[in-house]
Amino acid sequence: TLFIRGDKYETSDVVFGVKSSLIVDLGRVDGETAAKYGVPEGALLLKQDFVLASTRETDDLRDKNAMEAMAKLGLKTRLVDHLPVPDLD
Repeated sequence: TLFIRGDKYETSDVVFGVKSSLIVDLGRVDGETAAKYGVPEGALLLKQDFVLASTRETDDLRDKNAMEAMAKLGLKTRLVDHLPVPDLD
């Protein structure tokens, strides 16, 4: 979720918690961009860079977090297809 600077939820989102990196400013579409994309000149424009994690990175993080959570509960588990299952051995 991105928050537009000045939005009423900018400082009060209880679900996501607003981080400064999620607050964005809107610009305006210039003539060149308007012609290139077929949008009206002066329309609101949001520019934001996103970094996406690879499937491997998300799998590794999910596995790590699952094992840490099970350990905190005192459960001996192993992962099968990225899901924690009781380790009976």
